[in-house]
Amino acid sequence: MNPTVDLLIPQISTGDATSNHTRLIQKLLEEKGTKVRIVVERRTRSASRALPIDKWKANARVSVLQHSIGSEVAQCVIRKKVPIVLNYHNITPSSYFEAWQPELAKSVERGRHQLGELASLTIRGIADSEFNARELRELGIDDVAVSPVLWQLGKAEHPRRSKPPVDPDGGTILFVGRLAPNKCQHDLIAALAVLSRFRPRARLVLVGGASPPQYRQSLKTLAQRLEVDDRVVFTGKVSDRGLLEWYQVSDVLACASEHEGFGVPLVEAMANGLPVVAYDAAAVAETLNNSGVVLKDKRPATIAVALDRVLSDESLRNSLCRLGISSARRFDLAVTREQMWAALEDLLGTGP
Repeated sequence: MNPTVDLLIPQISTGDATSNHTRLIQKLLEEKGTKVRIVVERRTRSASRALPIDKWKANARVSVLQHSIGSEVAQCVIRKKVPIVLNYHNITPSSYFEAWQPELAKSVERGRHQLGELASLTIRGIADSEFNARELRELGIDDVAVSPVLWQLGKAEHPRRSKPPVDPDGGTILFVGRLAPNKCQHDLIAALAVLSRFRPRARLVLVGGASPPQYRQSLKTLAQRLEVDDRVVFTGKVSDRGLLEWYQVSDVLACASEHEGFGVPLVEAMANGLPVVAYDAAAVAETLNNSGVVLKDKRPATIAVALDRVLSDESLRNSLCRLGISSARRFDLAVTREQMWAALEDLLGTGP
């Protein structure tokens, strides 16, 4: 009889990295002959076949919990005292949301509290970065495997290893991710204002939905006050195809985030031959692996100078393109699937 695995996640949605990661684990396990059930807080259109948590019997060979925020799914695990594999994606500190969306801050804080309770139930931790693995070990979880997010975004069939010259007065700076206080898009807008003094046609493209919505409005207000609102583009959420197009037409990816447990857009940019300039926070440097420009401070002038250097120096830009393409191969799906399988195989009783 084939073993059964339950994949527990608060919700399955479209275009969400953790949801995509969960679906790819499901596909991997099913290809290995395992029966898989996805368990969610409540069914949605994106998860019409999932099992609601209130119907969950906790009788699978292995239960894998995706954890990054407080949820009833995690609470059910705690209440039932179910041994789990904890797939940890890090929890953003609640302080980033307290002034913007108190209810989200409470949910994040709840997730942090639940993490402590889940530690004693965890038979194995799976962290998508060494940065996240250290946090699990500090909680007393000794058995921790590092297995990156399973990622499958389209990329150019032959990513350019060299970039064409950039307009000396312009350049397209890209950021991909939620518009959220911890992502610090306000720092990028401030940097654009400085950069505009010597690159008056430079523009900043912010790809991603807003969470919380109030933060997006504050970004628009800031852009207006700094007189760069005509050169800050808010795309909202885009399709995978649309995202791929932005990676291909942009000149550099910029990241000023203060909390990244992994950073899928960093990998996507590298895979598509887009140079990266990023602030050295959390798992950013680990993810880039010496394949981008990593900044020790993110004052607007510091970011602006780094961006100008990459935009101006064709040799540097081409070097970063080549390094990024090579570095991103660490996260190719064929590689990360094997890492995830290695983290789960012995628990399923299918190992040697």
